[in-house]
Amino acid sequence: MIARRTLLLGGPALALAGCFDRPCEERNPAQLAFLDGLKSLAKPALASGNPLQIEEAVKRSVELAEKVGAFSDWCGTLTKIEGTAENVAVTIDIGRQISLYAFNDWTLAFAGSVLDLFSTRTREPPPPGLSDPAIAALKTLRLGERISLSGKMGQIAGSGVFDWSRLFGKSEAEHRQFLQTPRFVARIEALTAEKKK
Repeated sequence: MIARRTLLLGGPALALAGCFDRPCEERNPAQLAFLDGLKSLAKPALASGNPLQIEEAVKRSVELAEKVGAFSDWCGTLTKIEGTAENVAVTIDIGRQISLYAFNDWTLAFAGSVLDLFSTRTREPPPPGLSDPAIAALKTLRLGERISLSGKMGQIAGSGVFDWSRLFGKSEAEHRQFLQTPRFVARIEALTAEKKK
């Protein structure tokens, strides 16, 4: 009788413990600060319905991302892998509806002469968005898997590609979409499967 009660009570307790488990992106203080900063910019701007406030929030969101620079041990979910090992592009969710995007082939993201807008000052091609160790690690990961990642925010693009809105004169609807689901360019140096804590 006692064993049966333990079994019956143990199952719901484990299910409840899973419900209150802290999201992995909240474990790293720097990642949490970045996500909270984005939220504090987006919420009031979107609630205002004022196109000027929305545009300003987009600019400040981009500036916030540019200040992050290098990051390590951030947690995310691998949501998309495109291309081949040589021309790979990945999307990693690092928070609710907030993604990092990294790619090694610029034609996966841009076409034609637009590429010239994003070249570095030295006119050398920009570095790839995924290091060789990150590409090797990708081969062992599954879509939807939680991962730990390290890299540099916006490094493959310099400051230009990061600010899509100013370069292309996006509309209020596009600014609003960006605030709701921001996606930032990053260089990914390392990826590993997230260890259960």
